[in-house]
Amino acid sequence: MVLPMLKKLTKLEERAIRLLLKHQEKGLLQSELWHKLGVTSREGSRIAIKLEKKGMVKRVKEFAKDRWTRRLVPLIKQVTLEPVRGIPCLSCPYNQLCGREGSMSPNTCLRLEEWLLESYRTHLEIEAKAVARRRRR
Repeated sequence: MVLPMLKKLTKLEERAIRLLLKHQEKGLLQSELWHKLGVTSREGSRIAIKLEKKGMVKRVKEFAKDRWTRRLVPLIKQVTLEPVRGIPCLSCPYNQLCGREGSMSPNTCLRLEEWLLESYRTHLEIEAKAVARRRRR
């Protein structure tokens, strides 16, 4: 499969993808996207078809507002560096020695292990708070 990021996008297609990524799970109706982009339905339809051909969205037929339309659902995910923020490898004094052939290894690094465990604990705390909030509703 060709990665969608390697395919050239127009500025309008980029704006459309950004909007769709904000509505990652549900996607947007084509008419909602056109309205947000400030384009005609014809131009919006062309953008949707191009993004579908590039493998970046899927167009799902849906009955909404008393008519058949298409819901655009992104097939790509927004990438963030948040999961690796604070990783000790970036500032490690032994970075040059680390690796498969090096005298140090990520498999045995205590600093990396401590960071992973702390990151996991933080993730569990955040998830527990989210579950508690949902139960209160």
